[in-house]
Amino acid sequence: MWRRFTSLRPISTCPIVPPHFLTRNRMASTSAHGDARFLADQKPPVCSLGIGKAFEALTKQEKLYSHHLSLASWAGARVIMAQTSPHAEPIFDLLIAIFSSREDHAKLADLNAMKDKSQVGETGMGGRVGLFGAADPLEAREQVFSNLAHFKSFWLVPSLSLRVDVRAFRKGRPLPAERKEDVQALWEKTKQEIYALSPVSQLVIGKPVRGHLSNYYPSDPAPSDEHIDEVQNLCDQNGISTLNTRLIKISDQELVLKLASTTKDVPSSYPAELESSKFGFKVRIQGGDYASSLAKVNQGLLDAAKYAGDDNRSKMLHDYENSFRTGDLETHKDGSRKWVKDQGPVVESYIGFIESYVDPFGARAEFEGFVAVVNKEQSKKFAILVDKAPHLIQDLPWGKSFEVDTFQRPDFTALEILSFATGGMAAGEVLTFIAPEEREGYEKWVDRCFEVQVCNHELLGHGTGKLFQARPDGSLNFDRDTLLNPLTNQPIESWYQPGETYGSRIGPVSSAMEECRAEAVALYLASHREIQEIFEITQQVDRENLVYYTFLSMARAGVKALEWYDPLTARHGQAHMEARHGITNWLIEHGIVSLETKLDAQGKLVDAYARVNRQACLEKGKKVMGDLLLHLQILKSTGDGPGATAFFKKLTTPSKEWIDELRPLVLSSKLPRKIFVQPNTVVVESGEVELREYEVSLEGVIRSFVERRI
Repeated sequence: MWRRFTSLRPISTCPIVPPHFLTRNRMASTSAHGDARFLADQKPPVCSLGIGKAFEALTKQEKLYSHHLSLASWAGARVIMAQTSPHAEPIFDLLIAIFSSREDHAKLADLNAMKDKSQVGETGMGGRVGLFGAADPLEAREQVFSNLAHFKSFWLVPSLSLRVDVRAFRKGRPLPAERKEDVQALWEKTKQEIYALSPVSQLVIGKPVRGHLSNYYPSDPAPSDEHIDEVQNLCDQNGISTLNTRLIKISDQELVLKLASTTKDVPSSYPAELESSKFGFKVRIQGGDYASSLAKVNQGLLDAAKYAGDDNRSKMLHDYENSFRTGDLETHKDGSRKWVKDQGPVVESYIGFIESYVDPFGARAEFEGFVAVVNKEQSKKFAILVDKAPHLIQDLPWGKSFEVDTFQRPDFTALEILSFATGGMAAGEVLTFIAPEEREGYEKWVDRCFEVQVCNHELLGHGTGKLFQARPDGSLNFDRDTLLNPLTNQPIESWYQPGETYGSRIGPVSSAMEECRAEAVALYLASHREIQEIFEITQQVDRENLVYYTFLSMARAGVKALEWYDPLTARHGQAHMEARHGITNWLIEHGIVSLETKLDAQGKLVDAYARVNRQACLEKGKKVMGDLLLHLQILKSTGDGPGATAFFKKLTTPSKEWIDELRPLVLSSKLPRKIFVQPNTVVVESGEVELREYEVSLEGVIRSFVERRI
């Protein structure tokens, strides 16, 4: 993965810990409305990115550069929709058609008039209210917009009532004949999907062979797990990255590997087809997936290149354009190499098929694009950390032989987000599962812990550790004759062959295991005195508090991670949360973390608190995390897929007691996820770029998407 190590924490107007942290948002009961996991959040907090001041400080050229990059990023939003579900785009289009003005599709309709005339917002319908069953009829729609799909971090969004249909909106706002037909057609196409809360398996993104949904494998029937793995092996052998692909089954003898590109031609370095002697099928390689959306992405990139400000940055954008045009990920890597060399930009951006968390096989990546303004003051601390990184990584527990030969100095910066086209923005969390007497200290330290943890995670976590590889000539990049595996005290028995990647070799657990490794590095280095001093933590009591609350924050996250665990599939729905749950299990096993429970008179669990043994944490926390890190790094370095799968599955599987008793409490304690109102940029008649920020409300979210014209 090519990555500049960046802190992407949004500048938010919402507090991370709200004043009324004991409030419990009770979702609709599962007996009446299906599993609450699949319903839209009620009363989600709406926040602003607060980018205005930073944007106004940019020069005209920098504003134009960021404007066109934002257009490119948002043009890729439809790629994200198509990757998530076959119904995501038509549902999005239906909502845009409903809420755009009759006179101007790029303007918001009069929402109050629509509510009054259609009576959609009135209560009723068996206790469920609004179009999507939310207390405010706009709530679920803005969540669909925010997630760019009717899924929220792997779960279905809508909480709907079939008793409300498009006729209510006709009553609320008469449409021209051609718009009526469009809306009716979209409605007929999507209404069953919008309201469906069964079968439950189809409400979860996962392996199609188990009845789940994954639009990376959009055919019906989808390819089998064995065929998907075989295609991955064939691609690895032929040097074809699958990050920007989807796989379609035509028959038992024929599959199609679709490349994301604007042309139907395939890169000249790719074979026309692949053939499996093991299973007797052929794989035809075909370009042109997401062609219309990527053409708009490319136009934004080419326009941005005119204002790039230097030759390296301009060439970087042209490399990205080339990759999206041809489907060749090698040219995207070329652009990423230039991105790494782009030291100290004022406007930061990255775009492409980046993270493979959503693909149940961990091989195909979701598109995303962001544009941000660098926070120079906060970045000064990060620069010091970068300068010291080659020295700091020597403290990691796996030793020199398992460390990268040369540490690549990244440009590590703090960013204020201008635009982020993604399936779900990271956001600060609300406070639960912390004991009452701990809350004051936790609130005081959580932000400082987060800052240090993110830096250690990104720079010294993801940026470290060696992969043992065979070179094309058959030689190895490590000394097999002298190097022993620290876990077995035996010679190294496995390594990566040419063309194999960490993801393809380790398999479905690769993303979560890598996040676990990076999070473990953050905890391991929390007590490092030099790192603490960089962040101006110099007093002994403060040093100890940083370590203690970093571990407590992780333990709390491990409890909350049960929200993302599905007992039906025995699968975690989010890589970072799976990682945190695994670390929490490890800390419990080693006597550092425990769970305190509170029962009512009938013996029912009514509350729970994550507890950290302060003395044990300070005395042996680093060693305990070092032992976990050693396991994770050796498995990664040697490409031991079976060993990694067995170890990590055991590490991250919740106990039966936690599934049966604690998980229901976690779900009932769940508070709505924050929704960010993102601004738009517009070039006005004078040629200047205007930043359009919106009301921090549900209406503001919808207005921003209508005016964005995705």
